[in-house]
Amino acid sequence: MPKDNRITHAFKESYNTVGIAAAVALSAALLNPVPLFACLVAEAVYLLFVPDSKWYEVRLAKRYDAEVEDRRRNLKEQVFPTLRPEMQERFNRLETMRAQINGQQVSDATWFREVLRKLDYLLEKFLLFASKDVQFRSYLRSVRDEVSGGRPAPQTNGGSGGSFDVRDKRANPKQPLPGSPPAYSSGADSSDRWVQQTTGEIVAHYDSEIAEISESLAAEQDYDTKAVLEKRRDVLERRREFVGKMTKIVTNLNHQLELVQDTFGLISDEIRARSPEQILADIEDVVDQTDAMTSLLEEVAPYEQMSARMGT
Repeated sequence: MPKDNRITHAFKESYNTVGIAAAVALSAALLNPVPLFACLVAEAVYLLFVPDSKWYEVRLAKRYDAEVEDRRRNLKEQVFPTLRPEMQERFNRLETMRAQINGQQVSDATWFREVLRKLDYLLEKFLLFASKDVQFRSYLRSVRDEVSGGRPAPQTNGGSGGSFDVRDKRANPKQPLPGSPPAYSSGADSSDRWVQQTTGEIVAHYDSEIAEISESLAAEQDYDTKAVLEKRRDVLERRREFVGKMTKIVTNLNHQLELVQDTFGLISDEIRARSPEQILADIEDVVDQTDAMTSLLEEVAPYEQMSARMGT
């Protein structure tokens, strides 16, 4: 942390602000500036030495780590119940690996703390990306149901690509009992196969609709009717394009989540075998890729909001 930031944090410490306030109050009560002058001298010495001390560095580090843990806990409470069981299990494994890595004995605590903080960052991103995965899959499923005339297709199981009737409890013992709420909101296959199959159905429908409109346009003579048909074709083409964008993002999200998992495994394997510089470089590359995925999601956010408004 830069020295200026440390000085600011040190000045804002509760014990420091309370001491300054007490000195000001004492001087005012006694009508004597000596307590205030003494406080200013002590404050100068405090800000000169304490922010650079090892003790204060450790104090700030513990405070920062506690804030990160609290933020991730709150995010998990909000996001975790909405994830598919497979994603929940994957995240639990990552938290276990994070705890195991934290238990490693290393000689240099500074670089190791940096590794742990980057792993914490990736844990947060895993939750956020997994939440987006659910959201985008739900969008694709709703569009598929729309183009199929409101008849939902059978849900698929955890990863084999097969389908089952959701009423058949023998096909999936994790299905809730009658009358109980579902454990999660998405029943989509976790593999790319479900995404590609669903997208194929949607695009095929749009292509068929666009082809029919194009045939009607070729035969239509009325100007107003042609204008309506052209606008409808334009809307369908844009919806087809947006579905393609969502498909690409869902596929990339799945690969990004797998990359995070692989990175945790790599760090766990090599925490003792490789140099700190190599380990930090490896995890930094993954953080950069994660940031790129975050930027992509930010770019698509306006389209996502638009589709949500259209669906309401």
